[in-house]
Amino acid sequence: MVDARLAELIGAEGIAFWRTLGVTVVEAEPGRAVLALAMQPALGTLRAEVMHGGAIATLVDAAAGSAIRTTRAADEAPWRGMATTDLNVSYLDAATSDVTAEGRVLRVGRAIAFVQVDVRRADGTLVAVGRVTATIVRAS
Repeated sequence: MVDARLAELIGAEGIAFWRTLGVTVVEAEPGRAVLALAMQPALGTLRAEVMHGGAIATLVDAAAGSAIRTTRAADEAPWRGMATTDLNVSYLDAATSDVTAEGRVLRVGRAIAFVQVDVRRADGTLVAVGRVTATIVRAS
């Protein structure tokens, strides 16, 4: 479940690229976000039933950014921006169904955040793990 404040922080409704791919927010709480991506032919590889690694990497990045955004304090001014500075994905198995990505903030500071992301198939099989470093541009 995602409360209205966290949905606003994540920006789920306003990210056009997510809508294009079909990325949706499933859950969010401070320091954690779960996003989903449905398997569809447009996301396939030469083997249409296998999701392309680029789609998975995008989901890793989206889950990490969402998890980071949930850490903004209620009384803090909106951030001026946030950008991924490092993204690493290790592919462990084929994604042959809908997938979910759980991003968990490992550490967030004033200007940098570190996130671990696990991507799982619908049957729970771990298909990829990611680590993301992002820079945060705060309002003041």
